[in-house]
Amino acid sequence: MNMVDLLIADSGANESAVIEIPCTRAGVFGADTGSARTSEGADLIERCEQLRTANIQLRALYKELEDDLAVAARVQRHFEPKPIVWGRVRVDTFSQPARTVGGDFGVVCPLDDQHLNLLVCDVSGHGISAALAASRIFSEANAHLQTGVPLREVLSTLNRFALQNFNSSSFFFTAAAVRLDRSGRHMVFAGAGHPPCMLIKPGAVPLLLEARSMMLGALQNAVCHEPVIEMDLEPCDRILLYTDGVTDVFDERGEMLGIEGLQNFVRECSLLPFEDMLPAILERIATWRQGPFVDDVTLVLAEAVE
Repeated sequence: MNMVDLLIADSGANESAVIEIPCTRAGVFGADTGSARTSEGADLIERCEQLRTANIQLRALYKELEDDLAVAARVQRHFEPKPIVWGRVRVDTFSQPARTVGGDFGVVCPLDDQHLNLLVCDVSGHGISAALAASRIFSEANAHLQTGVPLREVLSTLNRFALQNFNSSSFFFTAAAVRLDRSGRHMVFAGAGHPPCMLIKPGAVPLLLEARSMMLGALQNAVCHEPVIEMDLEPCDRILLYTDGVTDVFDERGEMLGIEGLQNFVRECSLLPFEDMLPAILERIATWRQGPFVDDVTLVLAEAVE
């Protein structure tokens, strides 16, 4: 008995499945058997052709999705915080989504000749939905930060904006903002449900500035009455804002780095030159963790220059 091999390519796996369809010769099987097998073979061939057509369509749709995500990633790069030297303050930054696009963003923008705004934000979820929400919140946050209103009002406005526009029990975001004066000697901090800001003095364990307000976008009264912390800075003091993608990483034993682990890495790197500090922190995290980042990551490091 001869066999006809039908090859169907498996999309995305670079493998093949071989379906063997028997072809009968007259006289080997009875007429009824041969007819049944011929009908079965024709049915299999038709189904395989349908699968081949579906595979082609799926490849086209996947390519279209990839192209759209590539465009979205290029757009989202505009939301990444940018390094800057401004007055007696210099800022270094790092941002990396867990997927092609993500829900983290950062802002580094001068308000006027006297103030510099720093902000990091982490939207719940991952991927496309988080990225779309982050883009709207970014635009809103950037606009309000540049008006010069107090940081308390910025957080309250973002909370109202999220409640009005998203209105979902599963949606929320966290934020941490710092406003520095041009001398680099005074800072105002306000956080909402976000990991604590770190105030870093060379060689010392960083001081944690805890967020006083709750996460935004879920509750009407998320922002407390006194959400702001003000502090004077000394020359060479550094400030670190970050999202929890940095701290929520695990080693091979399943232990999470956490805020305390990040504190230790920051202290170890605090005596390095400013431009080397952020890469050194990220290198320590990469060595410590198992596998790549599984959450979006954003860091903003600032220094009060002498």
